[in-house]
Amino acid sequence: MAKSDNYILFIDESGKSKLSDQGDHFLLCGLIINKDLHSALSSYMVSLKNKSDIPTDENIHAFDLFENEKVKGNHHKHVHIDTFLKRLRMLVQGADLKCIIVRINKDDYKKLITKKAKKLKMSERAITNILKKNDLHDFLYEALARKLILEFGHFLEQEDAHGEVVAESRRQDDDAVLRAFIDSTQTSKFKDGTTYHLWSKQSFKRIYSLVFQNKKGLSFGLEIADLFAWAHFNTHYGKERPFKSVAKNRRIDSRLHKVNEIMKETLMKNKVEDISNTKLKNVAGDRVSKFTELLNNLKQSQ
Repeated sequence: MAKSDNYILFIDESGKSKLSDQGDHFLLCGLIINKDLHSALSSYMVSLKNKSDIPTDENIHAFDLFENEKVKGNHHKHVHIDTFLKRLRMLVQGADLKCIIVRINKDDYKKLITKKAKKLKMSERAITNILKKNDLHDFLYEALARKLILEFGHFLEQEDAHGEVVAESRRQDDDAVLRAFIDSTQTSKFKDGTTYHLWSKQSFKRIYSLVFQNKKGLSFGLEIADLFAWAHFNTHYGKERPFKSVAKNRRIDSRLHKVNEIMKETLMKNKVEDISNTKLKNVAGDRVSKFTELLNNLKQSQ
């Protein structure tokens, strides 16, 4: 019997996912890489960092490197960052990577909280605290993670392969990914006969583990997922914090463009997917219903 290929789905976010967070948008980036290839790419990434005068003892972080222009408190010359990006593009173009990006607008759900708070004469913070107690303050992250995992399960079925999910640890919020992982393999979460009902069977059959890693894990996959997520978010929605320096803004815009162009070449569906309210109900109708029911049943006494 031929040995089955193994793949890894790396998950990272950009923007603020919680309903209590500032900002109306966030996205998740999923990066699919063959497991054996990932080991080789991780080794090559160490060499690439070394040649670009970037510390090799922990993962790079897009914000620190491209906006603060430093790693571990040490500033880096612009030419080193530009050289790193040039070499990174060559590395990604030569590898078989597949990227999935899903993004969502939180505004409709935040408006429901605001409306309920006014009706009950409660603070919005009080309502989001109730949502947190019921594991619903971060349900949009959970829903998008579920979408990525189901897509991954379907990909593995098509490739007749198996795989694991690796997510950047958010520490106390890791339970959202864990719930998404468990729910993605339960057909009971989806209407019989639907695409996701089938994909949940495939995910149960094909995905064998979930691993959490932090930025010190020296993982090529998490580094690239972070770069792609950060670049697309700031390109699509605009930079979160423009700088007074015209020269620095130009440098950042140039880096955003370069990384975003690399990301586009790897998109599995040749596009980034917006998760509308309808799509959200299809992939996480149970969580949307719990959120709605909780708001509808809130009373002043709470």
